[in-house]
Amino acid sequence: MLKLIKFEFIRKYKLLSMTLISAIALNILAISRGPGGSTMFLLLFPLVLSVLYLIDIIKMYSEDLNKKTGYMLFMTPNSGYKIISSKLLTAVLEGFILLLIYFIFIMVNGAYIVISMGGEIDYSRIIGVVDNLLSGSLGFSLGHLLIFLLAALTFLIAFITTVYTAMTIRKSIFSEIKFGGLFSFIIFLCINWGMSFISSKLFKVIAPYYNSIESMTVSGNITAQGFAMILLPMIVVLIIQAIVFTGISGYLLEKKINL
Repeated sequence: MLKLIKFEFIRKYKLLSMTLISAIALNILAISRGPGGSTMFLLLFPLVLSVLYLIDIIKMYSEDLNKKTGYMLFMTPNSGYKIISSKLLTAVLEGFILLLIYFIFIMVNGAYIVISMGGEIDYSRIIGVVDNLLSGSLGFSLGHLLIFLLAALTFLIAFITTVYTAMTIRKSIFSEIKFGGLFSFIIFLCINWGMSFISSKLFKVIAPYYNSIESMTVSGNITAQGFAMILLPMIVVLIIQAIVFTGISGYLLEKKINL
């Protein structure tokens, strides 16, 4: 498993390096435009990064299924479960690395803003300045932002597993069918519709849970702790979804794959 994860990162280290260098260059440009530029960078960077992350993870698996490099990978003495699990773990690790990079950018830009205001660099003050910027611009704190980004990462990973499953179905069950790609896309839509339907029913069942955390609001505003409790059921559902679809993809790779 560790060798497969290492192999995945070796394949994409150039892309990650180029992304980081580009982000640093854009951040320098944003800083040159003053505190407003730094704030705009901190707001837009995670959105752009999420799109690039999603494209990268899906593209890598597509290449494995449809190119010769993938043929060599599936011919190794590794089960389909191990291969797909290594890809999922790689996606998780890559996501946390990107979150760490974003947090570093938050600290760097926060330090710049503190200095531009004539203050001295202090960890607590940097956090306070970023907190104030977010509260003034978007109405939530840094704690809210980090919790939201963690939930967003969980959502992206769960979504990726549905894409993986649809692509694996295309390459296994529908590999000999003329319109296999169309059928797998329809299955992808049905999977996501089904998960949305199940989630809506589940959240109705746990409605009393949400009533129990109303006490975590302060002056009508939800605290970071309350926000985390609100997102917790969704995160649990997404994790279960990711595990289930990873298992389905692993089974298809193990038993039905047609390279």
